[in-house]
Amino acid sequence: MTTPTTNVPLPVFTPTGLQINSEQSILTGMLQDYVQAFAATGKTLTNALTTPQGQLASAQSYMVANFQAAMAYFLSQVDPATAQGAFQDALGLIYFITRQAATYATVPATVYGTPGATLPAGSQAQSSVDGSIWTTQAAAIYNSLSQAPVTFQATVAGPGPTVAPNTLAIYQQVPSWTGIANTASSTPGTPVESRQSFETRRAASVQIGGIGQAANVQAAILNTPGVTDAFVYNNGSNSAINYGATAYPIPAHSVAINVTAPDVSSAVIAAAIHSKLDCGCGFSSQSCVTVNVQDTVNYAPPYPTYPIIFMFNQPPTPLYMTVNVANLSTLPADYAALVQQAVASAFANGWVSQDGTISVPRARIGGQIVASEYAATILALGSITPVSIFIGTTAAPTSGTSVTMGIDQQPQLLAANVTVNAVSI
Repeated sequence: MTTPTTNVPLPVFTPTGLQINSEQSILTGMLQDYVQAFAATGKTLTNALTTPQGQLASAQSYMVANFQAAMAYFLSQVDPATAQGAFQDALGLIYFITRQAATYATVPATVYGTPGATLPAGSQAQSSVDGSIWTTQAAAIYNSLSQAPVTFQATVAGPGPTVAPNTLAIYQQVPSWTGIANTASSTPGTPVESRQSFETRRAASVQIGGIGQAANVQAAILNTPGVTDAFVYNNGSNSAINYGATAYPIPAHSVAINVTAPDVSSAVIAAAIHSKLDCGCGFSSQSCVTVNVQDTVNYAPPYPTYPIIFMFNQPPTPLYMTVNVANLSTLPADYAALVQQAVASAFANGWVSQDGTISVPRARIGGQIVASEYAATILALGSITPVSIFIGTTAAPTSGTSVTMGIDQQPQLLAANVTVNAVSI
């Protein structure tokens, strides 16, 4: 029996990875196979694509090309730098980490009703702007002034929807409940952890095995489900220092820790910090909470108790951007909304181009945010050309190329805080 041969180029493993072939080269080889096969029986075929054999070769070439592409994709998923989705989740499990789930937007409010009556958890309000539904997370008892503080949570996980001040109204009537007032805007939730953010955290997780260094403490915190950001700085010197863009004070031989985790208790964070600290390590105290942690593992009762001090869920520091785009005939009617959404999403989650060559890191505690980096996310929209981008701490900035956050600041950029202008060029 003769060994089958083919003119179709096969994929080849090279020192740099799998080399696949173009669909055109596969089609050419497929047509040659048909011509040679029928020539062996004395028949002459043409390789015109309009013939039956041309149609068959085209269909088979498409299948072969897609199979080779699938092989290349599958092999790329064993590389942490390019893995995504379920493949990235599997790589993360090697390091005992899982992807962070989406969190919910929240908005503080005051509810009004009969003194002494209770508004049960799960009571619903509605935004008069977009019709979104929000629910209370805990029962509230009206005081003698007929009011009670509550926190409403969006019913859909993710960054939105958003609520402006004084736009909530009762959606589902509850006995004794007469009104709502929300004087503040909502705080956005977060989407499911992005591919880029998950890989950044996976890379940092290799520090989890160590103890005593700032990177070890940060890795342990970031590996806590529900944590969206963390910053740890160690002042190992004999003198107090003022560190970062806001000159945050850190005593000698102490660490400054800032953690954002809206749906996590401070006790869980404190336990993660305690698991990685060295003996004799002090803490910063400005804008911090104190949580007492008992060592129930290494001692019998009475358990020693240690105060763990850290910044926890700092109020977001709002930032603003101005994006000027070219007023061309191809500019879509909804260009402003498209730009706002693209920039705000990249700010919160990071962004990577389809070919993986351009990346925009997500904005983080203590990090530098460069306005021009967001041009790539706008160009990726396909029909919008950015002319200039500015960033600042006041609305509609007209200058400012970057902002550096303090280690006590959690940056926030709402889509509504992105001003978009069409300018003549």
